[in-house]
Amino acid sequence: MPRIARIDTALYDVPLKGRLTWGSGHELHHLAHVLVRVELADGAAGIAEAPARPSIYGETQATIRHIIEQHLAPALLGEAIDSYAAVAALSVRGARIKNNHTAKGALDMALHQALAVSRGQRLTDYLGAARRRIRLSSIVSTGSPAAVLADVRASYAAGLRVFKVKIGRDIPAEIETIEHLLDEFPEARFYVDANETLASEKAAALLDRLYELGVMHCEEALPVHELAARRQLRRACRMPIIADDSAFTVDELRRELAFETFDILNIKTARTGFSQSRRMLKHCLAAGKDAMVGSQAGSLLGCLQAAIFAGHEAVTCANECSFYLKTEADLSFAPPIVDGWLALDDAEGALARVQEALAQPSAWV
Repeated sequence: MPRIARIDTALYDVPLKGRLTWGSGHELHHLAHVLVRVELADGAAGIAEAPARPSIYGETQATIRHIIEQHLAPALLGEAIDSYAAVAALSVRGARIKNNHTAKGALDMALHQALAVSRGQRLTDYLGAARRRIRLSSIVSTGSPAAVLADVRASYAAGLRVFKVKIGRDIPAEIETIEHLLDEFPEARFYVDANETLASEKAAALLDRLYELGVMHCEEALPVHELAARRQLRRACRMPIIADDSAFTVDELRRELAFETFDILNIKTARTGFSQSRRMLKHCLAAGKDAMVGSQAGSLLGCLQAAIFAGHEAVTCANECSFYLKTEADLSFAPPIVDGWLALDDAEGALARVQEALAQPSAWV
């Protein structure tokens, strides 16, 4: 039975081709992440990334490294793990440390990856991914109509066919842009993310209008704290609602299910790891909800791990595991995207090469 022998962290900065903007003033100019490496006593290792998002989770690179090195790692070193359930149990113990979502999520994924390597299993098989390929989507930043169109054109040329368009800054202009997108890309599918920016009294009418245009879903139309208004919105409009910010944890998901506020859950392994993400997926399945997997603006490493988790049969929607295409990183290991689809065998092979490259000593100075 392998024991956890070592846990290391390292800064992981990745430049972007252009800034990502969303919601009411949020911006991302580059990826400021933290790599987390777990090594078992038998030499097997796993690597994951924790994205620092101060405006979402309150975490920075410094706090992620501190909470892992000073609190989470000391509680795990020397622990024996011999099954998925054993790793999941350790992650439950980690919940004693409040918040710090991506620090705990990355540590959980690195532990699972290390155990899969120790057992000689592909991560796809270890996680129980039953699909052979998954549908991908691309996140489109807010911006001028020309910038949005250019973003979609570039992603379409890279093989994407489903797009999440950020809205909420200038609704009339954004509707006009969406109409242009629907005309120019008749074979593509679009959904929107309002990032909690819409007014409750106008949201239902707006979403119904977008639905009539052909927009599929809307993510987090109203502020999370407006629980009653969000429940009413779901009852009042025809467009399916995606839960994201309202369900960071399993407990929050249970609340949203009880109040019937959504139709689709956006599971982000970057903040819930594999352990909590699987529990959330089971809750959705039991409640008859659809699910998708997001990457929290991940690098190739994070996107591939999220994509492999998305191979579960219960994940029914397109998955936001293509953000790495917006980075300036070396993407020579990136798997092909064919007409909007990613083969999990290709993702598995690419992940192995990425992990091998990141395991070099130079990355952990």
